[in-house]
Amino acid sequence: MIVVEHSLRSIVGTIDEIRLNDNVSNTPFFGWGHKHELKRYLLKKPDAYPLIWLLPTPDPHTDRGTSVLKSCNFVIATRESNKDLYNDERYLRSFDVVLNPLTDTFIQKLRNSKLSAVRDLNWVIFNYPNYSETDKNFTIDLWDAKTLTIEVKFNDGCIP
Repeated sequence: MIVVEHSLRSIVGTIDEIRLNDNVSNTPFFGWGHKHELKRYLLKKPDAYPLIWLLPTPDPHTDRGTSVLKSCNFVIATRESNKDLYNDERYLRSFDVVLNPLTDTFIQKLRNSKLSAVRDLNWVIFNYPNYSETDKNFTIDLWDAKTLTIEVKFNDGCIP
């Protein structure tokens, strides 16, 4: 059986360090689950940034179980502790430096991996400066984030 989360962990593990600011670079962290699990993860790993988080969706197995064709919903996030920044400043600090390059690299890795292939040439990206939900920051930290919805075919390591 193909475990999408294991495949994604391997793919994210091939991404080089991302510059978070002038003094700090880090390799991306991968996690998955509902919002409750995200909170638990951040409490255990407060420096887990940049973060690529897979939200739960079904794993439809195809081709007699040799692949999974999945609509993936990712949150790609970085921490921005200055809550007084305006969106223009957030774009310069978080999006231009961290989130846009990381999202581009992640999509390329999904497209070029032996474990996956992007099945649709269209995907949806949504930018969230000061990421929150209904004026409530459920992420524990202050985030700038992007969501990425993309259809990916995962396989057993053979080129699809």
